[in-house]
Amino acid sequence: MKRVIICDDHELVTHLLETWLTLDTSLKVVGTFNRGLEALKSIDSLQPDILIQDLQLPDVSGVEVIQRVRETNSTLRIYAMTARSDLARSALEAGANGCMLKDESPEELLRAIRSDLRGGVWLSPMLAAHFFNANKTVASLKLTNVEVSVLSHINKSNAEIAKMLLLSEGRVRNVVSGIYQKIEVETREEAMQWARNVLFLTYD
Repeated sequence: MKRVIICDDHELVTHLLETWLTLDTSLKVVGTFNRGLEALKSIDSLQPDILIQDLQLPDVSGVEVIQRVRETNSTLRIYAMTARSDLARSALEAGANGCMLKDESPEELLRAIRSDLRGGVWLSPMLAAHFFNANKTVASLKLTNVEVSVLSHINKSNAEIAKMLLLSEGRVRNVVSGIYQKIEVETREEAMQWARNVLFLTYD
């Protein structure tokens, strides 16, 4: 039997998830939490096999919870749930094994848990479609790898981006100008909003 803990700041959501998951006799919910720090403290004592993690919490972000778990635990399966598709990429980069949107059927969560990842990650059908469309957009606009990398840090100054990506500041300036032309925006704020909505990028 697999031991599960659930972390979501809405008690109704944790109750509904617990009820749904217990329909599968191979799963046992051993703890529910409304704060990320509480969930982190429970892992050593409860020894769960699976963590269901909301990404928006009142104390720490769900992405931070995932990062902190992965610092010491590489085997715990983590499935992220979010109302914001732009957070999904960050959750996967932090080490989540899978991700789904909150407005999808809870049946998708059971499919995730039952899936054989074989070293890969699980995406719900809705998120998979979002990411597929994002990749199509990158290809159709002919955004280069450098442009995508710069766009990922467009909230920072040209000098900061140049230092991070080991480029000259002049090169970054030219790349930013090219990005603006391709995605048809005029300001950094507009570029960030486009990247959030279309490529599901997140910014600090």
